[in-house]
Amino acid sequence: MGTIFSLLAAVIGASKDLVSKRLAFTLHGTLSAFASFLYALPFYVLVLAVLWILGIEAFAFSGAFFLLVILRSVTDAAAESLKMHSLTHGDISLLSPFLSLSPAFLLITSPLITGDQFTASGAVGVVLVVFGAIVVVYRRRGRQSEASVARGILLAVASSFCFSLNACFDRLAVQIASPALSGFAMTAAAALMLAPFALRSGDWRSEFSANSRNLWGRGCLEVAFMIAKLAALQFLQAPYVSALMKSSILVSVVGGRVLFKEQDFARRMLASALIIIGCVVIVVQEF
Repeated sequence: MGTIFSLLAAVIGASKDLVSKRLAFTLHGTLSAFASFLYALPFYVLVLAVLWILGIEAFAFSGAFFLLVILRSVTDAAAESLKMHSLTHGDISLLSPFLSLSPAFLLITSPLITGDQFTASGAVGVVLVVFGAIVVVYRRRGRQSEASVARGILLAVASSFCFSLNACFDRLAVQIASPALSGFAMTAAAALMLAPFALRSGDWRSEFSANSRNLWGRGCLEVAFMIAKLAALQFLQAPYVSALMKSSILVSVVGGRVLFKEQDFARRMLASALIIIGCVVIVVQEF
């Protein structure tokens, strides 16, 4: 079940990224990140209400759970903001490999936070993932300036590190509360944390109104993605869930080509394949 939920989260997550890339043309990165949380909350309330009526949701939580929610909201707000800003500096098919480096970071963060341990094959997987990222930037061509793309890559790598911390806190949180309740609490906390920074501009209402269709669609995808991811973490360790979810990079690369006419498709597909092989090497030891 963990594998199924992870792959489902990968497809939904890639779809959400494509919507975020479209919004990156019209929304500031911080405002877009805040909106991704804000527009998900009504869907979470609906899901929790249905689960409560059906007798599935018991709203079980503790002090430790709230601590994890706070820690996760901090890293999630940072991860989403860095991600949205990175998407304004480069093609989604270029940045997706760097946004997919969290399994590599998890080899360091997961043992420290959750106590998960790895074998030597994990190191081989990391080498393949990193090599795939190198392939995607080697002899890169495009209309965007070198400085802008380099900034986008740096922001994407920082985002991946924050996402690796998210996965660790998610893994611990779902041992205490349900995926739906965990997702709602973390999303609400992240929205509150980003609100003062995102709403400084007086134009945010008109920007939300102009992009309402995409914002509501992404909000729905955000809820589906988080619930699938957190459900997977009930069955698998964080590094393995993260690795399986990186199959989403194929959807991002293909979507970037089809929807946004992005270039260097063949090389980015090769880089994506290397990253996925690396992720498979990391995860295969678990099965």
